[in-house]
Amino acid sequence: MSLGDLQVLLFQLGARVFAARASDLRRVAGSLLERPEDGVAETVLGSPWNPRRGLVVDVGGEERTVLVDGVLGLRVVPEPDFEALPAFAREVLPTAALTGFAMLDGIPTLVVDLPTLVREGERHRSAVPSEEESRHA
Repeated sequence: MSLGDLQVLLFQLGARVFAARASDLRRVAGSLLERPEDGVAETVLGSPWNPRRGLVVDVGGEERTVLVDGVLGLRVVPEPDFEALPAFAREVLPTAALTGFAMLDGIPTLVVDLPTLVREGERHRSAVPSEEESRHA
């Protein structure tokens, strides 16, 4: 592995396969959580069909677990096989968590910044009023 290479973890979420920088992960865990509030089951990428694994990331000094259907392994992406997301795409996509594409076996695979994905989801959930708050008196 050379200095510019990228090590990624491949994971499945629903019908799609994504990649995340291995350096973004603290560890891979099971889907059963001691504290359910630490789990992230739904993101802009979708929800797992049958969560069997959790990708544990550090978000603001706290561990959060992104639930996924499966972990498919680690891969090294040579520097020429990684393309950053074009500026136009960064401007129009609803998330800043997509950082680019890794060419894996000739297939472009989206690379996700997991901590950003979790932070964005938390901001979205806090902006949506709860059922109790949205009732009319």
